[in-house]
Amino acid sequence: MTGVAEGWRMRVDPDSKIPKYLQIREWIMGMITRGEIAVGSRLPTEDELASGFGVNRMTVRQALDELVVEEMIVRKRGTGTVLVSDKPKGYVYELDRITSFNDDMEIHGIRPVHKLLAKEVRKAEGDLVDKLALGEDTRVIYTLSVKHVEDEPVLIERSFVPYEAFSELMGIEEVGPFYRLLVEKFNVTLHHSIQIFSAVMAGWEETKIFGFQHCEPCMLLESVIYDDNDIPVEALSAHYRGDRYRFKAQSGEYLFGQPAGP
Repeated sequence: MTGVAEGWRMRVDPDSKIPKYLQIREWIMGMITRGEIAVGSRLPTEDELASGFGVNRMTVRQALDELVVEEMIVRKRGTGTVLVSDKPKGYVYELDRITSFNDDMEIHGIRPVHKLLAKEVRKAEGDLVDKLALGEDTRVIYTLSVKHVEDEPVLIERSFVPYEAFSELMGIEEVGPFYRLLVEKFNVTLHHSIQIFSAVMAGWEETKIFGFQHCEPCMLLESVIYDDNDIPVEALSAHYRGDRYRFKAQSGEYLFGQPAGP
């Protein structure tokens, strides 16, 4: 497919908050959606894409790696990179930043559906009081929501936020990503988070919501998000379908004989 990229409008916005590799992935997805790259055909080479976008090959490779993980393309020796599916078969959760399901899907050109199953005020119990650093008012706003892609439930989220700080949420019918609402409505800075992942089997409620015939494996995320003053904003428990999600983390240099960081 040498020269196939010629004539195609290829550019990345260096000022965008969206990483360059995701902009390139979004461009490729657009070409697929419009039928300009068909299933069974080859994509432009890494060199062609790097030259067309004015980036290095590693940036292009990172964009293509996303599509490999999603099982949309395969790399074949002597043939090149071939499109095998026009829709993702899996989803990637990146661990290097705070993100929301809706934002991730929109960046990848997917329109998710958010279904809120419950929203209520509860009294926090157990370690939730410590996680959210609650004072005398131990009330929290609890929400149970399910994220769907193409009518398939792929993620179940149970969220807890302090009632004292976010009581107005009870009168708001959420539209759009929850984290975007916290930032825009409540002027919260979602500064950093602590995330713990565990491989678990779906409980009876997860099995019912996901529509499993039998108990299936899931990835459980337990996280606490903090603002720029190190004050807890949200405690989250999320079940990701094990057959739909992969998790991606970037690691630093291996330093032999030196102590690990904090």
